[in-house]
Amino acid sequence: MNAQSKAADLKNMSISGKANGTYLLALSILALGLLSACSGPPGPPDRVDVVYFHVGEACACMDSMGDCIQSTLFLNFQDELASGMLTFQRLRLDDTNNAEIAAKYNATPVSLFINSVRGDTEHIIAVPEMWPIRYESDALEELVKSKIRQSLEGNEQ
Repeated sequence: MNAQSKAADLKNMSISGKANGTYLLALSILALGLLSACSGPPGPPDRVDVVYFHVGEACACMDSMGDCIQSTLFLNFQDELASGMLTFQRLRLDDTNNAEIAAKYNATPVSLFINSVRGDTEHIIAVPEMWPIRYESDALEELVKSKIRQSLEGNEQ
């Protein structure tokens, strides 16, 4: 092999080595990002807000849903409510004083939301599963308890 051929081989190896180094760096950054994203939930939130919207004078069905949700919170989460870790609001959607919060939640007549708050970040989850069981107070109570526990533990879905 002549000197010119050896120089060309060395130059190609240098370029190939730089490309491999760049590739390995990019691959390492990607792997680190994936590990961070897959590390699981960020832990319990700072606060969980439960917000129930209804329209005007609620009918017996909607009023009983609101009563069931409210009593479930007060009977099962007294410590969390007392500490401020859990809050509850029962709001009239047609009250202009509630327009801003209704817009924030994109609320519809008779809707329930659970909002997990971490610092300045809010994760709002609608709970439409309440509709099929709206006449079954035991099932509704279990659904509400389960959703709130999940949120308090940082496992909101």
